[in-house]
Amino acid sequence: MAPWAALALGAGLLALLAGCTAAPETRLADRTQGEAALAKEKIVEQRRLSDKTIAELVPDQQPGCSAAVAVQGAVVWAGAAGLADLAAGTPVSTATRFDIASLSKQFTATAVLMLQRDGLLSLADPIGAYVDDLPAWSETVTLDQLVHQTSRIPDYWVELDEEGIGFNQPADQATTLDAIRREDELEPGAGFLYSNSNYVLLAEVVGRVSDQALPDFLAERIFAPLGLDMVLAPTLTGSGIALAYDDKLLLQVAGWTSYGHTGIITTPSELARWGDQYRAGDFIKKDYAVGAVNDGDGEQYAAGINIEADGDLSHTGRMGGYVSDFTVSADRATVIVVMCNGHLSNRFPIADALWAIWDPPRGT
Repeated sequence: MAPWAALALGAGLLALLAGCTAAPETRLADRTQGEAALAKEKIVEQRRLSDKTIAELVPDQQPGCSAAVAVQGAVVWAGAAGLADLAAGTPVSTATRFDIASLSKQFTATAVLMLQRDGLLSLADPIGAYVDDLPAWSETVTLDQLVHQTSRIPDYWVELDEEGIGFNQPADQATTLDAIRREDELEPGAGFLYSNSNYVLLAEVVGRVSDQALPDFLAERIFAPLGLDMVLAPTLTGSGIALAYDDKLLLQVAGWTSYGHTGIITTPSELARWGDQYRAGDFIKKDYAVGAVNDGDGEQYAAGINIEADGDLSHTGRMGGYVSDFTVSADRATVIVVMCNGHLSNRFPIADALWAIWDPPRGT
């Protein structure tokens, strides 16, 4: 072969090889751009469907609801509808705050576990080591039983009711503790029995061990470090906080200000951001699931949170007219929160619809 022919052949082969190596890179870039475009189209559609859901399930002139969806700690959608104040006609917005009621329990449990990690207490300790003047059961009921709702201590509201202290009458933390102290007998039986008394007592443990009342402990050790706009302040009212309404749409003003079991004021978006801690693990460690007990309904009750049979984490809340729903997906990537200010609001249908949009069953 002539030298010039060999050179021509070599140049052709090089050109061919160059084309072969460039094509996959081009295809990869095209595919990446295509996937990004499809992902963008998907989230636009998910947001549209979410807006439609909350608009359809929350009447314009009724107590309202606000909801948020977060993926890996970033809020990807938030929406609201209905009224925060029926008399004034003030609408609920995504910035409207609510009392999250029993969703507060996971924060109290987290505070207790943080103190255990610090070596300042043990869940095996009896509650009597931290709270004075409790009945004889305080010598055997442990912090672990309080966290996991197996103490069998009666719920404090029963005693308050017997004393004639209704929901709209004043009852602070000290009054509530005294009501628990009058519960001489535990409920019969063994195992899980949900009682708000457990978490009122745990709030006192945090205060005794840390020398900070639980509201201050949470503000300094959890809310501020995570940049969360939250405050533990039961019955707090003011601009931007939804009023609560009962079944008859009558204003429901609470007088009970005890805490540990309820009382955190915040928005769905802030709580959805917090829910990423079950994935990120900065403040919620794996110990939250240690010792979880069967609640009798096929779920496990862990540290202020339910572990569902499918692996999701969840808890619901109600305090007067404030109702809420909180769920973390089994892979811990997605968090959906719904908060409403009417007892009969559609929190569960809203939550179910949002899950169908943002985390549909596999294969659909």
